Amino acid sequence: MNSSERATEPRQTSIKWVDWNDEAFRRAKEENKPILLDISAVWCHWCHRLDSDTYSVPDIAEYIDAHFIPIRVDTDKRPDINRRYNMGGWPTTAFLTHEGRVIGGGTYIPPDQMRQVLRDIRSFWDRSQGGTAPQVDMPSSESIPIGLLSPTIIDEILGEVANNFDLIYGGFGSQPKFPNTEAQELALLKYHYSGNREFLRIVGVTLQNAGKSGTYDREMGGFFRYSTSRDWSIPHFEKMSEDNAKWLQLYLHAYQVTGESFYADIARGIVGYVNTWLSDQENGCFYGSQDADEEYYNHSKVERVNLRPPYIDKNIYTHWNALMIHSYLEASYVLGDRSAREFALKSLNRLMALNYKPDEGMYHFHDGQSHLLNQLVDQANVAWTLCYAYECTGEERFLKLATELTEIAARKLYDQEHGGFFDMVVDPNALGFLSKPAKPLEENSAMTRVLVKLYHLTGKESYRKLAEGTLQRFVEIYPHYGFMASDYAIAVDAFLNEPTTVRIVGAPERPETKGLIAEAHRVYEPRKVVQVLNPSEDSNIIAALSFSVPDQPTAYVCLGKVCTAPIIEPKQIAIELQRAVAGQITR
Repeated sequence: MNSSERATEPRQTSIKWVDWNDEAFRRAKEENKPILLDISAVWCHWCHRLDSDTYSVPDIAEYIDAHFIPIRVDTDKRPDINRRYNMGGWPTTAFLTHEGRVIGGGTYIPPDQMRQVLRDIRSFWDRSQGGTAPQVDMPSSESIPIGLLSPTIIDEILGEVANNFDLIYGGFGSQPKFPNTEAQELALLKYHYSGNREFLRIVGVTLQNAGKSGTYDREMGGFFRYSTSRDWSIPHFEKMSEDNAKWLQLYLHAYQVTGESFYADIARGIVGYVNTWLSDQENGCFYGSQDADEEYYNHSKVERVNLRPPYIDKNIYTHWNALMIHSYLEASYVLGDRSAREFALKSLNRLMALNYKPDEGMYHFHDGQSHLLNQLVDQANVAWTLCYAYECTGEERFLKLATELTEIAARKLYDQEHGGFFDMVVDPNALGFLSKPAKPLEENSAMTRVLVKLYHLTGKESYRKLAEGTLQRFVEIYPHYGFMASDYAIAVDAFLNEPTTVRIVGAPERPETKGLIAEAHRVYEPRKVVQVLNPSEDSNIIAALSFSVPDQPTAYVCLGKVCTAPIIEPKQIAIELQRAVAGQITR
């Protein structure tokens, strides 16, 4: 497929695809046909190959239309369906009963194999009349006992990180090699608090190799989705908003810790790419992805000017926007890029205007209208970013929105009986496996970090209790995830350890206050909480903390109830944060 063909949205096949809805399942029952569920993505190379190689073959398309109900789902738009039916990657080809039970399936299926699979599934269906399908169900894990939280959890997951680390090229395992930035973030956190340079090496070897390899686009900036080779040299050429947001944050943190300019350069390259290709610079917000096109990316930057670029998915996905906004806010302080901060806040305001419904929560994506309400991934990531926006600006409206979203999630998604958050509102009457509850570890970990942060910002004990109940729910489960449980370890670390709190007393709009805020965020300190106390609105809190209200904005670095003397000079904040990490704060 050449560059001009890939410049537009991937073409549809002649198959009469239908959406996942009641009508499709009704037809499957009335016409006594199995469902062929195709889960794909606009950025997915092998999804395009499946379309061009297999689904576009006339006899295959005709057979599918005659003997199946073909349903096509975009994984980015329907994470709920993907979580329950993915067969090991994209594309997913799953065969279902009209009740949504899985008969069989796989990923990419070439034409000759597809002909045989289709005949086999249909033959089985005709013999069984759809009544005795070998059911592949979602296992229930509610019988798993609640465990106790301890630092051992963090150490065990760190052990998995170290054991799976590729000593030569960085990253984890052999090939294909994915970013796994959460494991890198955990290693960096461990180095910061322990001084163990082996964990810094895990990050350094990875970022040096990945940033100098083919997985990073040295012509236009930005990272491709993953590497098909162990040494990061041969990428899969799609570029994802989610991945670039996480890479950006990791490179920023590595630069904060080491001061190595290479990390800052790569971070600037990511920002430059996203500004040019994956963002709406005029209105705010970030796009979802840019399609893979090996031919296009094999040309130099100058040569690419004469080619039509790969298709960009301009839908606004809530959780990915939240991640990128957070990373841009960090970049604004670490790289001294004021424009990144301005664009991040503009994007956050637009995201809330488009996809937030008061008293209802966040929608999942926007394509001219908002879709799919109350996915946990959206509530957690947006609430986390709203907390950070408050810490960056001192604007109470961001903190208020974060608490509102968290309260909505607690009301609609928290399992009061067994603990933990469901990935969406449980509906026993939903189609297929959507009626089955799921509690993803990664999203529960993200929600827990929000709860811990809000507990420290508001002092509301219920947030801490909710965080504890959620983390305990996964104590017996996390070992099954290996180093992929790194986000859970980070959440446990946040819960178990006292944060270093930078409290800034001053009107948020004053330049001196902004200077103190900027310095607080310039320094790497992953357990840090920044609280801006406006003398005109937070007098009760200021008085309870026994802080004075001087004419000039003032900062205090606190560990528990022990705080430094008043700080007026911003550069002093970094010194006191270092003392706090060493447990040496003195008044």
